[in-house]
Amino acid sequence: MYTDHAKAAWVALSLALGPRSARLKPLLKAFGSPAAILAAAPEDIRAVLPDIGKGALAALQGTKQEKETARILAYCRREGVEILTPDAPEYPAGLFAIGEPPAVLYCRGKLPVAGTRPFVGMVGTRTLDAYGERMAYKLSFELAASGAVVVSGLADGIDGIAAAAALDAGMPTVGVLGCGIDRVYPKHHARLYAEVAEQGAVVSEFAPGTPPYGWNFPMRNRIISALSEAVVVVEADEESGALITARYALVQGKSLFAVPGDADQVRSVGCNMLLRGGAMMALCGEDILSHFRFLYRDSMDMRVPDEVLQYTGVTPEKLHRHGLQEVNAEAEPKARAKKEPREKAKKRETELPVAEISPAVLDSLSQGERAIYDKLPSTPFTIDLLVGEGIGAKEAVAAMTLFEILGLIASRPGGTYLKK
Repeated sequence: MYTDHAKAAWVALSLALGPRSARLKPLLKAFGSPAAILAAAPEDIRAVLPDIGKGALAALQGTKQEKETARILAYCRREGVEILTPDAPEYPAGLFAIGEPPAVLYCRGKLPVAGTRPFVGMVGTRTLDAYGERMAYKLSFELAASGAVVVSGLADGIDGIAAAAALDAGMPTVGVLGCGIDRVYPKHHARLYAEVAEQGAVVSEFAPGTPPYGWNFPMRNRIISALSEAVVVVEADEESGALITARYALVQGKSLFAVPGDADQVRSVGCNMLLRGGAMMALCGEDILSHFRFLYRDSMDMRVPDEVLQYTGVTPEKLHRHGLQEVNAEAEPKARAKKEPREKAKKRETELPVAEISPAVLDSLSQGERAIYDKLPSTPFTIDLLVGEGIGAKEAVAAMTLFEILGLIASRPGGTYLKK
């Protein structure tokens, strides 16, 4: 059982650093504990983080987060939300292994124990078609029924279908939110959220009360891949947020799978692109399970039981029991998906609450990264512009990748970018 004093320091540190902070691990290595970090002198912090900005340093030195910390602790006690921190055995080891682990993971339910069965992230478009619906349900059901843990983002589309299939298979599943643990987004997933929390766990690095702003979700995606040993992209267009999860999976050394789709379908472009780039093909659950045959051979039979195969089909009744609506196959012919303007498809893909760029996101940048960001023009540009400013090509590419993940820029056709 944790003490409020110990948890308060972790929560205060998480508020000071903000989400997706690369500063957590070096600070912990230097000072040993969140309480020691918060009590450190400015010059000692600068000795560890020479490029820390004034705003981030002030946040670590300030006391503004005390009231918010007390509110969060009171909420979590009242609502039965666990606060998982890196020094607790319940905190996933794979999550702390990444470069930017969360200082706090809020958890409603119980996280399945890793190490005895594979965790598989299932991601894809929010605007799925009937094919994506069938494949997401089939793969997730087969994986869960065979003993794997399905991890998803509980968003509309592929995420929701994957979570529902895992629940139908009678296995715990994990949902990773892009908002506070007290928020249900989308709202019509309230029943699904409750079922996942009851049968598995819903987790978030964002403090209770945090709205589902669009820039939260790219940061959330690194946690989906960090919790998983393999990531499966079921259906995605070339600008889908699911491809951000795929990039994180590659950076984190995870196995990456993709479901092939029709060459003339907008929603299949992303998956086919991943396959062309070397991702493994996923046509059934055993394609993914076989990848773990030697790792879990003593605890799991990496075959989908024959009796499971008769239940892998998705039906309206299966989805309705979780509060989900099935895709109307007749309203989604190939011609419509093929001819849909990309701007309209992108708009529907990213229909999230709109917010200005968060100061916490900008404060998370190092001085060097912030200097590069400030150089970006408001008109479309290429990496050549940065190289022409004297920035090394490798540094420029790394910065563009980071900025895109954080939602600070958007990639455009022809290798161009646009600052948001």
